[in-house]
Amino acid sequence: MKNTKVIILCGGRGSRLGKLTEDLPKPLVKIGMHSILENKLNYYKHQGLNNFIFCTGYKGEKIKKKVIELGINGEFSNIGENPGILERIYKVKNSFNGPTIISYGDTYAEIDLNDLLIKHNKSKTLLTLVVAPIENPFGLLDVDKNNRVIKFREKPILIHYIGYAVMQPEIFDKIPKSIISLPDGLGIVKTINFLSKLRQVNAYQFGGLQVTVNTNEELKSVNEKIGKYFTIKESYEK
Repeated sequence: MKNTKVIILCGGRGSRLGKLTEDLPKPLVKIGMHSILENKLNYYKHQGLNNFIFCTGYKGEKIKKKVIELGINGEFSNIGENPGILERIYKVKNSFNGPTIISYGDTYAEIDLNDLLIKHNKSKTLLTLVVAPIENPFGLLDVDKNNRVIKFREKPILIHYIGYAVMQPEIFDKIPKSIISLPDGLGIVKTINFLSKLRQVNAYQFGGLQVTVNTNEELKSVNEKIGKYFTIKESYEK
């Protein structure tokens, strides 16, 4: 664990949070008593992880300042506001040479990261995605080309990717170079689909605490939940 690198992707604008992120990068938005980023770093350090790479972009200087204030010696990569997720990871590929944890800067999840790494290594795949069940709030239909309903599923349980992964650097030797510079998360989507065809993507099932903040409504819901039931700080100090 102590030699494992953690890449934190914190370059997005967080525009759906409106005025809140006009002067503040989304990872520095508070959930509970601390920012998302500080909660993440405290939890990682609690599990013995200390090697961080911060892929910044929008308001990246504020993230770097906060990390330094926290006394954390990390690497920083800022290639601007426009590059997609995959290109940000590609630009730091020479900084990691083994299984590396990837996490989105706006997501906090209390994953047993040692267990995640063990399961990834056992899978012998190039990529492990952390996934969780989610109930679709609607009934879903399968319809054929003649508009005949062939299947109905009432509020099915779906599996979704929660923004955490373990990646092998060899991925960049396998995937088409043309997808690296695709915008936003499109490069990651194409990478997952490409590697899935090679049977090189593993799923790690997670059912614990996770919060993602994309909108003001989500932020309000998370803070109400935290204030009513627990604090994140208490959870990583147990």
